[in-house]
Amino acid sequence: MDTIALFDLTPTTPTKPTAPSVPQRRAPLPLGELPVSSVPAAYDRGHLFSPKEGTAEHISHRAGDVFGPLPRSSGQPEAWATWWRTAASVPTPDFLGLKAGDDITVQLSTVSAGTVARTCRFGALVRIPLPKGPWADKPYEEMYVTRRNQFGHWYR
Repeated sequence: MDTIALFDLTPTTPTKPTAPSVPQRRAPLPLGELPVSSVPAAYDRGHLFSPKEGTAEHISHRAGDVFGPLPRSSGQPEAWATWWRTAASVPTPDFLGLKAGDDITVQLSTVSAGTVARTCRFGALVRIPLPKGPWADKPYEEMYVTRRNQFGHWYR
């Protein structure tokens, strides 16, 4: 008759515990410096942004390593949906130097901390933690940021 053992009591050689990996924090890009980015980058009155088609031709900017200026969208709902799927929401390795996992500050009515969830040609999707409460159906809110102000806070 076979019996089922709850614990394996065979001797083993002890293993050396491994140190937990510490995530590497990236330093924020200094204010006033154009980032090396997959999308075009420009400054206007201290605000960092990615110039769109029709604007980039008239301002000084750094070209994107992967993408040119984002084409303008149409105001029509069906055309806008096509623009979003085929141009704006295309994943990128970064957006103006932001990468997934970066901790940033977001300027809303107040300044809040957030973490970049993903980047696309249009902007960076940021998750902002929410306080726990009966009204919160999830622990965060999400918003796209597309610009950085002269104080280093990101906004839309």
